Amino acid sequence: MKIYTSYFAQMRNFPKNLVSLSTAVWNPKWLPLGRDKQGHIWLDIPPLKPGYNCNGLCNGKCNPKHPQDCAFLQEYRKQLKGIDIHNILNELQVLKNDIEVAESLENVEFVLLFFETPDNPCSERQAVIEWLKENNIETEEWRK
Repeated sequence: MKIYTSYFAQMRNFPKNLVSLSTAVWNPKWLPLGRDKQGHIWLDIPPLKPGYNCNGLCNGKCNPKHPQDCAFLQEYRKQLKGIDIHNILNELQVLKNDIEVAESLENVEFVLLFFETPDNPCSERQAVIEWLKENNIETEEWRK
């Protein structure tokens, strides 16, 4: 299963068969869970949201300047290592099948959403990509 990555501002460009999974602790206020104005489906993926141990470790100012020294990202990587990837993949496969039937869609795929753009190294995006790669899951930044 290939999983795409992207950011919230790109959602308006997604095709209908690309289901968004939010990794954000707080989702954008302008976007309630379920469907956006174009009917695009988007949901939370709680296991990939930064957990309790990450609280207060990021103040949004990217200090320290190097992501590898960031306490938030270090703690988030620990969280990811504790997730059973097989459970996630099984749940995504069931969700994919259910959406394809309920929505009469073909080839449903998933995109993990982050607030930050791909060029921002101070984001959990890179930690998730590395974790997926370690678990032999192909990822790619979604492009219009």
